[in-house]
Amino acid sequence: MTQNGDADWDQLLEHQSQRLEGSGIGTSGPPGRGVPDLEESSDLSGSEEETTWISWFCNLRGNEFFVEVDEAYIQDDFNLTGLASMVPYYDYALDLILDLEFPTDVLTEEQQELVENAAEMLYGLIHARYVLTNRGMDQMLEKYRRAEFGRCPRVLCRGQAVLPTGLSDMPRHDQVKIYCPSCREVYTPKSSRQGSLDGAYFGTTFAHLMLMCHPEAIPNPGLDKYEPRIYGFRISKKSIYYTREEAGSNGASGKSGADHSSRRRLESRSSAGRSAHGGGGAATRTRDAPRGQSETAAAGSTQRSSRPEAPKTAAHPPPAPSNDSAPAVEAELPKTAAS
Repeated sequence: MTQNGDADWDQLLEHQSQRLEGSGIGTSGPPGRGVPDLEESSDLSGSEEETTWISWFCNLRGNEFFVEVDEAYIQDDFNLTGLASMVPYYDYALDLILDLEFPTDVLTEEQQELVENAAEMLYGLIHARYVLTNRGMDQMLEKYRRAEFGRCPRVLCRGQAVLPTGLSDMPRHDQVKIYCPSCREVYTPKSSRQGSLDGAYFGTTFAHLMLMCHPEAIPNPGLDKYEPRIYGFRISKKSIYYTREEAGSNGASGKSGADHSSRRRLESRSSAGRSAHGGGGAATRTRDAPRGQSETAAAGSTQRSSRPEAPKTAAHPPPAPSNDSAPAVEAELPKTAAS
């Protein structure tokens, strides 16, 4: 080949490389997908050419929580029911996951990037369903036994292996968390790359269903609890260290706690009023009592008010009347005795 031909070939390679870098094909996808870099095409081995998109995606840094979903599971339309309305560019994304060729020339560079993001989202939602099957659960169980999901950050759990879980089944609501079967609490993953995964790609059901299906994987509960001490002495449960915590938990209940304290203040005031005013207490008791008791008390007070009051007999005899009023008093005394 002449020098002129070599120059033309170099220009062609440079132009082709720039086009591939601009489209994202061969750089962001797995080996064997799209068109690889021409300068390195001769170095590709047969195993690299056979790498699937699923295998490439699961081996990316930060995607260690994923397992490889069987292609047969993805090809069953029943398993994908309802996902088409949740994922944009659904058909293109599904073809990309299954390594099916689709015309990339009809998509702009921006649309190709959207298809790649849609493929990641679609695979994550499929993954959340797949790990609930026997096959998927067994794959996740192996990762759990090797502690590939990490270990519990709680000191007293002593390095207990954890499971990935989501706080919501809807995408884009929250990131993935790790669940410790020992202390039964959720934590943020140690790796920021793993912590950026969507929690919906694992769902709220998987971790607990797997432990129920494999009870041998359930560890002994973390009964060890940290006990605070001051100068080596345990803190009394009656101290403000604990009572303030209880008061805070009562306050967290909202309005009910405030109503309870107001009711107690009203009751204390009403008791003070009953002790200070004898007759006024009856009305307070009627108001505080339940409806049935208040009606009975009201009926009893009505009956008492309808009866004629008996004349009050003086504890001491009246003073001696004067001579002018003596006959009148003597006439009234028999009436009082008779009544």
